[in-house]
Amino acid sequence: MRTTTSIDIRTVLASDNCPLLVLAQLDFKSATLRVCNAGYSFTWDGYEWLGLGELGGISGVTEGGDLQMYGCTLQLTGIDPNYVYLALDPTEFQGRDATIWLAPLDKDYKILNNPVIVFKGRMDVMPIEMGDTATIQLTIESKLIDWERPRMRRYNHEDQISQYPNDLGLQFIPQMVEKELYWGRPS
Repeated sequence: MRTTTSIDIRTVLASDNCPLLVLAQLDFKSATLRVCNAGYSFTWDGYEWLGLGELGGISGVTEGGDLQMYGCTLQLTGIDPNYVYLALDPTEFQGRDATIWLAPLDKDYKILNNPVIVFKGRMDVMPIEMGDTATIQLTIESKLIDWERPRMRRYNHEDQISQYPNDLGLQFIPQMVEKELYWGRPS
């Protein structure tokens, strides 16, 4: 049985004019920025999404069946100067979550169904061009990028308590390095 929502979506997608809303949530360390490509602010999921007009632009979002990293780039234009400071400090954004949704709209510019996540990853770099308004290029990487990062663990007592302060499981490792063990026979 088909729901009317899915029929409405098929009708809109098959029409000559299919308005789409792009929503982007950027989880900065000190604030969460929610923007959309509407010419006005939009309400969805209990939040106000700041309308940036054309949002500036978004690169093609690709995916594949093989295990490799993918990414996309958002160009944010007309950013309120109150938010530009977030792009100036890499600790505010690098490695933090970013999600992009896509939603078809009906003829009254209302969301037809729950928006679909088209990309979810982590913010990487954010170069800024300043003029009358700020233009920011935000690169978002797939979470698979973590596979390429080296893991720097020592597996000793000091390293263990730096991660887990109450875990004393590796405190006797130095004593065991030179220890001779006799397994299955008397010493």
